Amino acid sequence: MRKFKYTARTEAGAQVKGVTEANTQAEAISSLRAGGLVLQSIQETDSAKDVKINIGSKRIKEKTLGIMCGQFATILQSGLPIVRTLKLVSEQTEDKLLKNILADVSDDVAAGYGLAGSFEKHGEELPATFIESVRAGEASGNLDVVFNRLSTYYQKTSRTKDKVKSAMIYPIFVLVVAVVVIAIIMLFAVPTFKSTFTSMGESLPWVTQFMIDSSNFWSSNIFYVILFIVAAILVVKWLKKRNENFHMRWSEWGTKIPVIGRINKMNAASQYASTMSVMLAAGLSVVKSVESTANTISNYWLAQKLDGIRRDLESGKPLAESLDKTGAYPQLVVEMTGVGEDTGTLEHTLEVLANYYNNEVTTATERALSIMEPTIIVILAVIVCFILLAVYLPIFSIYGGITG
Repeated sequence: MRKFKYTARTEAGAQVKGVTEANTQAEAISSLRAGGLVLQSIQETDSAKDVKINIGSKRIKEKTLGIMCGQFATILQSGLPIVRTLKLVSEQTEDKLLKNILADVSDDVAAGYGLAGSFEKHGEELPATFIESVRAGEASGNLDVVFNRLSTYYQKTSRTKDKVKSAMIYPIFVLVVAVVVIAIIMLFAVPTFKSTFTSMGESLPWVTQFMIDSSNFWSSNIFYVILFIVAAILVVKWLKKRNENFHMRWSEWGTKIPVIGRINKMNAASQYASTMSVMLAAGLSVVKSVESTANTISNYWLAQKLDGIRRDLESGKPLAESLDKTGAYPQLVVEMTGVGEDTGTLEHTLEVLANYYNNEVTTATERALSIMEPTIIVILAVIVCFILLAVYLPIFSIYGGITG
């Protein structure tokens, strides 16, 4: 609920000032007039605006959503009304952003507004999957079932992401340390060797000369290289926002990179299957489920391909046939979707498919990282050998000249 500060006069002519709560300014004016007040001025208070300011991340984590949905399901199954449920869940939630959203939604629902509409109004940070599922559950009267499915969905998503992140920690750490060590050698150690070798007056082997030239380049241009990299990243982000064709091509390229492209496709397949299963379980139509699912897929090209089949679905074509026409998703996804449609068990079939691809994404990521780790070590060994040769070859050459 928003707060409005007003100045008005009573029917007796006395001036009054106060603060009232309403969802909109028009609603506040209507309420005050119904109370017999003649408004002179009204404006939203600063404190109402401050409520919307949240320090930290604007994104609510899947783990937090999973816990919250589980709490909703449990409390609703016990028979408590939705307003009381909202207040209880709000009190138990540690995430400040989510706590504020739940408090605002509780006020709206208490005033007679719908649950899904209130979440959509106050929860810009909430995913479309959550909003649409709640809307469908509210319409069908199965909110407890919907929240239970959402809890399972978000907790599985969170566990999959946590597994991938855990697997990436070690190779990323090794890579960062390697870059730091090489940078220190090239920027600080090599210039010392350079002055030593130059003072000897001997011609340097190509290995040593190459390392010195590389050190000179990085020492002179490190600022410009960093600036170029930052500028390139910003330009790509800007183009992705402003140029639809570039965004599509960039995202499509992301599905064709060796190893990473396959993981991206499997991840999209997992997102498609798990989200569609939840949407259908909530009672949404196939067309609406596809629309909501497309909003959850992280790869833009694959998301647009999925969103583009809505016209075919609206004209009566099967989901599997429409999906196959895109040529974007793995054939297993198309075949399993077709099986689910033919047997009338699409929701369950997609849930099984989602579990399969969740495991495949984790396995493929771990396999890729297991290959990356020795590759990084071999590259580091080659660099170290190169540096050692560059340092010791001129020393051996000078020593040989002296003894000869």
